[in-house]
Parts: sequence; C-alpha cells; structure tokens
Amino acid sequence: MSDKRQKNQLVLAFTEEGRSEAPKTSQEGTESRTAKCETERPASHEQLMEEVCERENCWQAYKRVKANKGSPGIDGLKVGELSGYLKQHWPTIREQLLRGTYQPQPVARPVERKFLGFSFSYNKEPKRRIAPKALLRCKQKIRELTQRTRGISLEQMMKELAAYLRGWKSYFGFCQTPSLLRQLDQWIRHRLRSMIWKQWKHGPQRYGKLRQRGVGKELAAQTAGSPHGPWRVANSPALSIVLPLAYFDSLGLPRLFDGLA
Repeated sequence: MSDKRQKNQLVLAFTEEGRSEAPKTSQEGTESRTAKCETERPASHEQLMEEVCERENCWQAYKRVKANKGSPGIDGLKVGELSGYLKQHWPTIREQLLRGTYQPQPVARPVERKFLGFSFSYNKEPKRRIAPKALLRCKQKIRELTQRTRGISLEQMMKELAAYLRGWKSYFGFCQTPSLLRQLDQWIRHRLRSMIWKQWKHGPQRYGKLRQRGVGKELAAQTAGSPHGPWRVANSPALSIVLPLAYFDSLGLPRLFDGLA
C-alpha cells in the first residue's frame, strides 16, 4: 500500500507541476508577442523618419517652399538664405530628427504679428494696438497736409486735415490702446502750433499775435524774442494760451482720443 500511495503521489505531483507550467508558458508567449510589437514600433517609426529625411524628399520640399516664396519663420531666415544654412546645418538637423530629439522653435509672439494695420501689445493679455508702420504712415500724411509752403489758408488746411483724421479714426479708433491715440493727438496739436508760429514769421508780428490773444506783455515779449526754434516754442505756456485745444475744436479738427483735455 505504501508503494502504491507513493506512486499516486508522484503522479499527482507531476500533474500539478504540468498544470502550473501551462499558464506560465502561455504568459511567456504573450510577453514575447508584446515585446515583439514594442520593438517593432520604434523600428517602423525610424523607417518612416528615414524616408522623410531622404535627400530626394527633402529636395522636393525645398523646391516647393522656394516656388511658393515662403515667408520667414520665427528665426527670420529667408528662403534665399535657406540653401546655405542647410548645407552647413543639415547633418545635425537630420541626426536630431532620426533620434527624435529635434525641438522646433516656438511660434505665433503676438506682439510680432501684424494684421490690417494692427499689431498687439506686450501685456499679459495682448491688446490690439496700431502697428508702428501704420502710425508712421499717418504722421507722414499729416506732415504733408500741414506743410507751411502749401500756399493755402489755415482754414482750408484744417478742413483737409479734419477729413483725413475722421476717416483714420473711424478705422484705427478700434484699437485697445487709447494712450497711442492721446499721444498722436498731442503730437498733431504740437505740430500745428509750430506751423502757425512759423507763419507769424517775425518777432513784432509774433508779439502782436500773442498780445491780441490775451498774453501778458512780459510773457509775450519773452516768447516772441525766444532764440529757440518753432518746435520748442510750440510747447511754451504762451502758445498753450493762444492756441488751446478749444481753438482747434473751433476749426473743426476732430480729436482722436475723446478724453484729451
């Protein structure tokens, strides 16, 4: 009985061992298949990237960009400069692409974007402002309209300037930076005072104009005899008295910034 019992126990032991190994074999098979898939994936990606980086594909891409006259990116590199840059840096860029370590430069900074005469401020939440080039064009137009040598009356000059400013304000008054409008308003009045001061020409005439408009004798004499140029005198207390904002308002000149005082 003892021999028979031992034989049965050995049979049961081998049976249990076999049963326990079966799932293990199955699990190993699953793990090997998973490992196989995981090793195949990067290989497929590497193969795809190698195809992308092939000389012929890159050459075709370059020719398309050149034909389209593509605009510079964030680095400011122009299409005409791209060929020389790639000759020098392409091996490094290609290696980074194949390794997956290439990091493109960051996009869109709003302050560097321009759209229909507007750009954006440096604020945490960018605000719509007048683009610098649009502001320069506006000032240039105002200079042309207010040239003293145009040979027209002040009233006619103000009429033409007012028409231009009204149209300009109807478009650019949409900006979210009113300080620019206020500064432009101040610059326009400053320029007009300077222009009028030039028209008065000589000391005696200037003195008489200042006195007619309520400036005291001492201040009128001091201003009329000033050695400074028209632009500086235009910012003097006497000119602010005789040519205030209300004077330009009476000539129909619109204010770009309604809060200007």
